[in-house]
Amino acid sequence: MGEENVLGISCHYHDSAAAVLKEGELEAAAEEERFTRQKHDNSFPEKAAEYCLERAGLEKKDIDTVVFHEKPVKKFGRIMQTFIETFPRGYRYFRQSLPEWVNRKLMVRGRIREFMGEEFEGEIKFSEHHISHASAAYMPSPFEEAAVLTVDGVGESTTTAIFDAEGNSIEMVKKIEFPDSLGLLYSTVTSFLGFMVNNDEYKVMGLAPYGEPEYLEKLKEEVFHLEEDGSFTMNMEYFSFRHSRKMWSEKFEEEFGKPREKGEELTERDKNLAASLQKLTEETVQKLAEEAKRVTGKDNLCMSGGVALNSASNGKLRQKDIFENIWIQPAATDAGDALGAAQYYHHHVKDNPRNYQMEDVYLGPEYSEKEIENALEESGLEYQKLGEEEKVEKVAELLEEGKVVSLFQGRLEWGPRALGNRSILADPRDSSMVGRVNKKVKFREEFRPFAPTVLEDRAEEVFDMEGESPYMLFVFDVRDGWKEKIPAVTHVNGTSRIQTIREDINRDYYRIIEKFGERTGVPVVLNTSFNVKGEPIVNTPENAVECFRNSGMDYMLMENFLVG
Repeated sequence: MGEENVLGISCHYHDSAAAVLKEGELEAAAEEERFTRQKHDNSFPEKAAEYCLERAGLEKKDIDTVVFHEKPVKKFGRIMQTFIETFPRGYRYFRQSLPEWVNRKLMVRGRIREFMGEEFEGEIKFSEHHISHASAAYMPSPFEEAAVLTVDGVGESTTTAIFDAEGNSIEMVKKIEFPDSLGLLYSTVTSFLGFMVNNDEYKVMGLAPYGEPEYLEKLKEEVFHLEEDGSFTMNMEYFSFRHSRKMWSEKFEEEFGKPREKGEELTERDKNLAASLQKLTEETVQKLAEEAKRVTGKDNLCMSGGVALNSASNGKLRQKDIFENIWIQPAATDAGDALGAAQYYHHHVKDNPRNYQMEDVYLGPEYSEKEIENALEESGLEYQKLGEEEKVEKVAELLEEGKVVSLFQGRLEWGPRALGNRSILADPRDSSMVGRVNKKVKFREEFRPFAPTVLEDRAEEVFDMEGESPYMLFVFDVRDGWKEKIPAVTHVNGTSRIQTIREDINRDYYRIIEKFGERTGVPVVLNTSFNVKGEPIVNTPENAVECFRNSGMDYMLMENFLVG
């Protein structure tokens, strides 16, 4: 039984991805957007699946089971029920959405069969959306048992769930259903503030520290009723997402004013509403975690779902010491469900023991020295080849001199964070780097903060934290005496979203930061993803060359080749 090969597929509103388990072990995982270059590509993940199979050394005929991350028929039933409940207001919205559902969502079994071809003789299975989330959080975690909390917009009908997990088994014990959804509340305010739903929620999180939570009580009294056990209900008079593409109602505007148009200057109202929403999110997640602890009795917590990427909330939760340990799936959005669906089927359904623990996110494609050099030759860019020690010294020197250096090496990261293999690095000591990298390199909003990567063995010296934070999923306070030393990665409220790094996880990245620390006394670099606004993180050498050409980066290190 343990020698099965399983392909997991996720394909949702704003993410699609694939993951392969070869004899129970994760060989590869990747999002479709990295191959098609369409941000949040939600088409069937054909290219991602082909990559995963190739990386695992498998052909389609070798796959025993393909598992899809949710149950489309059950989800369509919820959509039909919502249409009936909101008729006639939702008729136009339903009519516009119906063709996509019939042609894409409900026909997914046929699409899988078409992709796998006649040589595939295995089975096609379906996992529920939040079970896929929960499995993605627990199955690759370091725990033998845990409570699991999943919070997102909506799956088939569930929006929030608590699971009890032991060994290779995972069982749902509590849930909250549509239309009550913390994720949809966050997306509603995101849209109301002029940002893009399912893309810009992290901008609202970054904006929140600039404001005061003056609308918190109004939200709790009128809009989002939160109970002590973490359960909640939403006053649907303030929302229209059940029957319209516009997520908020006229009543929402009556209470909070005119919506901000995209590109308009951010007002104090906007900042305060973001702060209020963020505070409400933190309170809700904390109460849900307390309830998960109560009903499961477990000492460990695993989390997934889009809301689990709210690193500010995660940091607050970790400081509460409700659980001894917290582990969050790095690809916590629906992309991670590809892995979760495969692992749920292999371990829970087929009763195979867990034999894999996720220690890093470097699960995507990598490219040979020859492929990189060919891309550089075709580009016409000037470059030089450096030795192993020389490149580490050179990048540290360039960073110390105030240069912005992109890093392209090894396997592409899985999930939304660049963690040293597809990263842009800069000196955290220079406060002007925030404006420079935002404006001239990333072409994004001025208020957006940057995250630091810190040597794990020095992290507690610089930040008010204990333990590790390898996936940039927790926000912690910068310690007194360090805020002035690393202003470019210290947010307006004195916090940072931390990535800790160990040498055994990413040797070259670690040694660059270590060498920079030796030169400057600061074992930290500014790390942001190797892409520009509106584009996915770079995948291929050609992607990297194009991004480098079109931005204000000074240098680019591609394995041992230095460009610039």
